[in-house]
Amino acid sequence: MGHRPELYKTLTSLLSISRSGGSSSPYGHPLTPEPTSVISDDDTHGALGLTTLHEPSPTSSTKGDIVFIHGLGGGSRKTWSLTVERHHYWPQTWLANDPDFADMRIHSFGYKSDWADRQKSIFNIHDFAESLVAELRNSPSIRRSNSRIIFVCHSMGGCVAKKAYIMTHQDPTCKDLADRIYSIFFLGTPHRGSDLAAILNRLSVIAWGSKPFVSDLIPESSTLRDINDTFRHYASNLRLLSFYETLPMKPRMLNKIVVERHSATLGYPEEEIVAMNADHRQLCKFDNPNDPNYKLLRNALHRIVDALRSSPTINLAPSKVHAHWASSQQDANQESVKQRLRTFLGVDDTLEDEYVTVQMLQEPGSCQWFSEAGPFTSWKAGKSSGILWLTGRPASGKSVLSSHIIKELKSSGVFCNYFFFKQREASKSTLSDCLRSLAFQMAIQDSQATEKLLQLRHEGVTWDMTDELSVWRRLFINGIFKISSISEHFWIIDGVDECGNFNSLFTKKILATLPRGLRFFATSRHLEAIGRGLSVLGPRVSLQTLSETDTLGDMRLFVTSRLRALDRLENDGSISAMCEKILEKSSGSFLWVRLVLDEFVNAWTSEAMDAVLNEVPTELQDMYRRMLQFMERDRPRVKLAKSILTWVVLACRPLTVAELRVAVKLDVNEKLQNMSKAIPSLCHQLVFVDSTDRVHILHATAREFLLDETLDSEFAIHSAERHAYLGSLLLRYLTNDIFKSHMLPRRQSSGIRGFSKSVSNVTAELSLMDLLDYAASFFSEHIYRGASRDDILMAELCTFLKRRTVLSWIEYTAKHGNLGDITRTAANLRGYIGRIMEYLPPMDPSADLVDCWVIDLIRVAAKFRSQLLVCPSSIHYIIPPLCPSESIISSTFANGARTLAMTVKGVPPSTWDDCLTRIDFARGRVTALSYDTQYFAVGLSTGQISLYDPHSFQRVVGLNHPGRVTMLRFSDDGAYLASASAKALVVWEPRSEMQKFSFPLKSELIAFTFLGDDELLCAFASGELTKWRLGPGEYETISWRGLQDGETTDNPKIPKQPPSIATFHTVGETVLLALGYRNRPVLIWNALELQLLGQCETNENNGIDDMIFNPNPEIAALVVSHNDGRLCLFDYTTMTPTVTRPNVFANSIACSPDGRSLVTGSSRGIIEVFEFDQDHYGNMILVPIYGIQGFDDSIRSVAFSTDGLRFVDLHDQQCRLWAPAALMRTDNEMESVSDIVPPTPKIIGILDDSEIPEITSPLAVSSNGGCVVAGKSNGEVVVFSAMDGEELGILYRHGRGVSVVNVTLGGARNLVVSADDSGRVLVVELATSLPASSATQKLPTTHITMDRRFGAAVVGLLVNPSTDRLLISGHNIDELYDLSSCQALGSISHNIGDVVTMAPSQHISLFDTSNTSAAIVALQHPTNQVWFVLAFADTARIFCWSDFQELTTASGIPLRRPSTSVDVEALSGPTPITKTSVVRHSSYHVGQNFVLEFLPSSPSKASQLYVWPASAFDPGTASPEYPSQPPTEVDLSIIETEIIAVIGIVGHSTVLLMDANFWIYSMELRPTSHVRASFSSGRTTVQNWAESIAQQGLSIFVKRHFFALSEWRTAGGELRCAITQRTTGPDFFFANRQHIVVIQGGLDFSELIQRNT
Repeated sequence: MGHRPELYKTLTSLLSISRSGGSSSPYGHPLTPEPTSVISDDDTHGALGLTTLHEPSPTSSTKGDIVFIHGLGGGSRKTWSLTVERHHYWPQTWLANDPDFADMRIHSFGYKSDWADRQKSIFNIHDFAESLVAELRNSPSIRRSNSRIIFVCHSMGGCVAKKAYIMTHQDPTCKDLADRIYSIFFLGTPHRGSDLAAILNRLSVIAWGSKPFVSDLIPESSTLRDINDTFRHYASNLRLLSFYETLPMKPRMLNKIVVERHSATLGYPEEEIVAMNADHRQLCKFDNPNDPNYKLLRNALHRIVDALRSSPTINLAPSKVHAHWASSQQDANQESVKQRLRTFLGVDDTLEDEYVTVQMLQEPGSCQWFSEAGPFTSWKAGKSSGILWLTGRPASGKSVLSSHIIKELKSSGVFCNYFFFKQREASKSTLSDCLRSLAFQMAIQDSQATEKLLQLRHEGVTWDMTDELSVWRRLFINGIFKISSISEHFWIIDGVDECGNFNSLFTKKILATLPRGLRFFATSRHLEAIGRGLSVLGPRVSLQTLSETDTLGDMRLFVTSRLRALDRLENDGSISAMCEKILEKSSGSFLWVRLVLDEFVNAWTSEAMDAVLNEVPTELQDMYRRMLQFMERDRPRVKLAKSILTWVVLACRPLTVAELRVAVKLDVNEKLQNMSKAIPSLCHQLVFVDSTDRVHILHATAREFLLDETLDSEFAIHSAERHAYLGSLLLRYLTNDIFKSHMLPRRQSSGIRGFSKSVSNVTAELSLMDLLDYAASFFSEHIYRGASRDDILMAELCTFLKRRTVLSWIEYTAKHGNLGDITRTAANLRGYIGRIMEYLPPMDPSADLVDCWVIDLIRVAAKFRSQLLVCPSSIHYIIPPLCPSESIISSTFANGARTLAMTVKGVPPSTWDDCLTRIDFARGRVTALSYDTQYFAVGLSTGQISLYDPHSFQRVVGLNHPGRVTMLRFSDDGAYLASASAKALVVWEPRSEMQKFSFPLKSELIAFTFLGDDELLCAFASGELTKWRLGPGEYETISWRGLQDGETTDNPKIPKQPPSIATFHTVGETVLLALGYRNRPVLIWNALELQLLGQCETNENNGIDDMIFNPNPEIAALVVSHNDGRLCLFDYTTMTPTVTRPNVFANSIACSPDGRSLVTGSSRGIIEVFEFDQDHYGNMILVPIYGIQGFDDSIRSVAFSTDGLRFVDLHDQQCRLWAPAALMRTDNEMESVSDIVPPTPKIIGILDDSEIPEITSPLAVSSNGGCVVAGKSNGEVVVFSAMDGEELGILYRHGRGVSVVNVTLGGARNLVVSADDSGRVLVVELATSLPASSATQKLPTTHITMDRRFGAAVVGLLVNPSTDRLLISGHNIDELYDLSSCQALGSISHNIGDVVTMAPSQHISLFDTSNTSAAIVALQHPTNQVWFVLAFADTARIFCWSDFQELTTASGIPLRRPSTSVDVEALSGPTPITKTSVVRHSSYHVGQNFVLEFLPSSPSKASQLYVWPASAFDPGTASPEYPSQPPTEVDLSIIETEIIAVIGIVGHSTVLLMDANFWIYSMELRPTSHVRASFSSGRTTVQNWAESIAQQGLSIFVKRHFFALSEWRTAGGELRCAITQRTTGPDFFFANRQHIVVIQGGLDFSELIQRNT
């Protein structure tokens, strides 16, 4: 505290100190001021608002406006003046007199940003931006012109400019101003905040009060984050230039850079980044016009002004034509956004039609009683429970009441979002549909929600559209719910009971995680499950019941209105009397009343009406029966009516009129005309067509009536039988080439070579395609519900599965992004086959076929998810050969008669492995695990935390925790990850890889959980509970230790010993805490109220290994694993045990998020999976369904995926991801498994292959293309056949206990050179060349010609073309050997610190290293065979092979790239502890007369690829005085996924690349002129190809071909690959543990990649 006054002086001087000096003008007149030019003290700061400094003459000549915006502590004059002398105010004195800016109007904008002002301020960046926008709009000179605008901003001024730019885009009245803003110059703008702001904020708060604009600049503040997240969506049309400081500030105690480079730059693709030799203050203050920094800024500004002058003029004249144009443009933009959101969310836009359909039923004046009642008005005002739930009888008017509430809310101006289940879905409504629709509505009404969803879309966020929990977490918890306007939104959901999976609202805690500000209204029937779920929410929900008396007034209005419209009764008295008669018999059913009034249409007298009332049954069931009797009398129409009723009642969603037309045609072979009129007529009001042409059953009660098994009518629908029939129809429909007609238009223009079909082969009518979407999505639902003994259904299903139709169906499903349909189909088929097994003979081939496809569908959807979404057609040509050879998809389709089919050889015969992937860790033991929707995280004993993509299994984030990681947990929204060790609890933001909070631990942490997204609750062995608030970092602690002294006989005793384990569970508003002790019962507390609820006792308790609550609030279960092997289940509401299983020995246990499954990992390496069930007495039990018999390694941790279909386990140094089919179950499979004989759980064994030697070296292909040579972990150098991957034998051995790490071949002399990890290098001569084909199996004899100990780790081997020289590269030394004499010719040391040298090989690293060393690469010279090159960072040195003579100077040849490619700042100086820095190591690949340089991505840069001409490495023409010719950068942005490696060059100029998902691309590089010449007689030769690219530009043509499998990686994450060129195209070789995989014809499948526009 003693330094605060001095620090204050330092900071004040930093922001306000001035210097004096003089200068002369470069424009022909002196700039030395007159004696009166010193500005008065009152004017040194500058005026507030917008001040015009220069106006062109005449005014009409103005081409643009330049607005200078100062920063924190600055002023409109002060910021831009070095001293108080007038001539130093350079925007007015230098720039205004510069002829190059004569036609530019110059302004300076000022605002109160003095942080040292001794008064409290209420202003923030938003306020300053509002002021700027207002000044620009109100300035007469700007308002009356259509000139373009340039902002020049210093420090915080850039944040103000960005916010102002956002405001102009979001305000329709500012659209003309938004379109005029052309460019923004950022001078040291802290886009991501500055550490200085935190210091200033603390000082200002202590001394004078808070300054919101200062706290806005604190690193990663919500203000900056929101501005940055929004700005990038609007910035694509701006010219952005970012200037950053390179010198620290000089004042005492603050010798540091104020705004670091990473904060001063945006990282946008088109952003121009410029370094200034200046500190933060000198970025905008200059001594004279000859100052280099001024010239740099002035020239950049001049260039942008020139571009502005040449840009098209914007016609912004205030006319009606312009207003119409602006409105049209705005509408077009809004429609474009809506279309993008529709596609992103997978929704239609028929909500308003559905609302109108219901609204038409409301009588004016009705429903007012509800909207004026206290419960509703209190709910609407936010003064009561946020959830208002209305229950009522069927047909009691709940939907009309919902439409009234929607109308009421819309009229009050709030954001109203709604969903009608019964209107959209008949029997299979899904929560996912509802949630995605609500997200879309929120976005089209609220710009904040729009920006949030567009941000998620831009970031490539993906999810399973069919999984409501995935949608909830990705779109809402991690997205929309973070907007500040959430309290202005209302949700209205009608008919929740008609949602097929409404229970997920409660079991998956969707309603429990609603934000407090959002108001939620729902209607449903009285259902026990809904009542039970609402009871868990406690005071958060207000439950109202709709009675007959409530709706009597509305019904009277409705009946009276309809009777008046009929005009059958002559006076009001007659109308009133008839109304009362109807109401008396109605029993509160609006539907009954509506049907009676429809009967009145043909009644013309009161007597006839009385007769109708007497004939029409008072019960709906009887009325429905009467309708069927009328339909049965019309015999010619019975067949059509029965077909329509069957489809409408059993359809899994409402069919459209077009879909129903095709469905009826399939059924009765009759094509209906004028469907909208025919359907109601044929079905006598039981079916109706809504305004969106969807066909619905009259009411849910009508569906129940028709499905009643006791119904005696020919229209009765026997559900199982008719579902089987519809399933057969849909299977026959899908099998009859319907996909060909759908796929053909896409195939003809897709750019896929060699796989299109002739249009003439397609005979299907275009109209038949109308049913394709429904059939593809729901055929399996009908199969699942079908009759068990339907032979026709099984036959049709087998026909479908035996043909390529099943692949076309997978392609169609993947193309529409609905991979959840594939897994749902597998679950349905699994349920179907399980039900019919008792009716089939043993070993029935049909059942076996279906069962095999169930497994394959599950595996394909899980294993190839990302590949299918990227390229759906890969299911035909790529995926089958990559599946296990014994799988049904491989055996059926991998070896089909395809002229251009890809073949895969060298994979041992196998079936599907339940283990999707294994991840090995070279250093440290795995210790902690957590699974979220977007990542799963693994913690190590070293403190390393690795986050993986759960679909591609790629490591995407790396974090470093201080100490051994003991616990990991994601927040509910996935935004944070908390990690714990013995001494610290750290909260991370995975997306930015930043450490957000760190809390020291003084006691042993035994459990923690997130409360919402801003609090952490921790339990300590010391008996304390601590709640941290993540925002301010505040905390409070309570303790149960003091309660030990106040024990009473009424309460369980609280042990004085510390608990050994704990676990939390949130149930509504209550947070439960279970504490486990040795030799004591488990205590259960209400954690927030510190109330002891009870104890769970067992006979003996020698210690607890793990325990967990079931997350499903409807399953009140606590699972406890004792160290004596018992697994106990307790009901935590009664504290009683329900089941005990012995000999489980679970070290770790985990529940699936839906609470249906439990996985345990034992100390003996055994994994068991159980299903929660109930016995005949209603007690909860555990049923085993799956098991893994492992090794003796203890399972350290287990965790389920968010969908409950996968789990992860940790043991020793390995992480495994499992996806057993046993976890797949349909949502409809709710019958208790205890009611039947429990199936024997599937137990799989794991072979111990740890002793099998694996390939540990790069792959080397023989010059004749017949063999592949590789080294193994046991020191062997082995040979594989390049034809089929078979291992042909061992060439020689290095010795025991070593791994061969490098292998290269010298083809000219039949040499094999290898190095092991001990530094031993062997050169072996072969008696003959390696076999050229697999027909010649005998290997040549070998002779060791050189055996050397290198004395260090060998990281590279390079043999010259004549095979008489060998360059051995180590970390800091290269040695050259004569292979004839085996003598060393010389060596070279590298005095650059810890240097890594790599040879050019196909040794592809999939993970960036995190050290700070640069890399030296040795490569053969591209044109001169007697030279080789050593390249390091930006320097190349050329040497002679013959004698190691260097041909370049000591400083080498400078390699000048178009922009800074190597992260130089990462090579020198420390890196922030909160984020891992990555050094980018170049790899070089030699082509014909050129060299490719590839730099992998880093956190701040995308991958880059350069084409260097051979002349760049010519020692005779390139030198420091004459730098080499710069390379041409290849634009990799056309490939959306990150490129991780160049794997080779084939032909003259075709580069093979690999992306992060292991897709292989070919990129053909051509000079621009060569593209034109290819259509004429012109031709570019190899010799001048690279030079032509440099001179004429580069055109690239990219194709995507196939992908490698992630399991081919090594334990270190490397994918070893080699290629060889053949006449039919290149063959690819991949190392797969101890095998070689050969891919032939990999480039035959090609998909042209085109840039997205």
